[in-house]
Amino acid sequence: MKKNIISSLLSVFILFSCNSSDENKLPDSNNEIINTPFTEGSVEMGIFSNDIDLGKLIGKIDFSKANVKEQYEKLVANDADTKEIIDLIATIGNQNPLAAWAMTLNIAECTYNIKNDEVLGKVRGFGWTMDNYYNKSQDKASIYLETLAQTDKITEQDKKIYSSYKPSGNRGSGAMNDVDFSQFNREIKNDKQTILGYECDVVVYTPKIKDENAPMQLQKLVIYTSPLFNNVINFAHPFYLEEDQGILRLDVYYLNNETPTLVMKPKEIKEIKLTAHDLTNRTTSPVYTQDDINWGFKALAIMMSGWGMLEN
Repeated sequence: MKKNIISSLLSVFILFSCNSSDENKLPDSNNEIINTPFTEGSVEMGIFSNDIDLGKLIGKIDFSKANVKEQYEKLVANDADTKEIIDLIATIGNQNPLAAWAMTLNIAECTYNIKNDEVLGKVRGFGWTMDNYYNKSQDKASIYLETLAQTDKITEQDKKIYSSYKPSGNRGSGAMNDVDFSQFNREIKNDKQTILGYECDVVVYTPKIKDENAPMQLQKLVIYTSPLFNNVINFAHPFYLEEDQGILRLDVYYLNNETPTLVMKPKEIKEIKLTAHDLTNRTTSPVYTQDDINWGFKALAIMMSGWGMLEN
């Protein structure tokens, strides 16, 4: 039940419109090729649509204040980045209202802290934050979600929620989008692409059967994988795929167009020494299991809480 909630209502983390765009181009292709494995450091991931960085809205609103709606209205009127994002959502709404709704939750910034078999994905959304932790060698994972909104629509106890589980018991249970990839064809392309200096294989997933009556269906997923990255990074992505290599970029096609609906790709890859704090996820109580229906409902409330402040 929880997976159905996360899949249908939070299909969110990756969805937006497609027009002619340069997103498919890899501007870093002229970078010097890197030949050494990435074992420790951070990856700053960006979420783009139509060459628009949806994360540019993050940090422009102070959710600790009561005047969130006023701040937002001023940004829409005066801030070029904000206006561009909101206009894009409106354009998408004319094509597919469900996609436009989902896009609002795509407004996020992500930092992946990686060291050997550990990854901590820290996500900053519109009025919420998340820690997504995975330790492959110890077979343990956890998710922490917290609202930043000063709202009375969520009880104090539910403004921070936490779940801990063993990934081996349910692979991909922490992913934001539940897709059964056994129902997809998998094709490895002959050409390779370079992502910020890392030469990647290109793998294309397409559904074996397309449901033309579905309001929204994953039409295609193109991933870029590098043998120099531990596949622990895959656990932090919105989709979980059983790939041996680390996935550095995802092109998501929810609409039947030539250009991707969403592009999730790194803005910066830094090989640095991490501290213990960099790999420590936040916790709270109680500890939910991944199959608890309450977890799904409470997570959805948190991820919508920022937008809910605009109704006041």
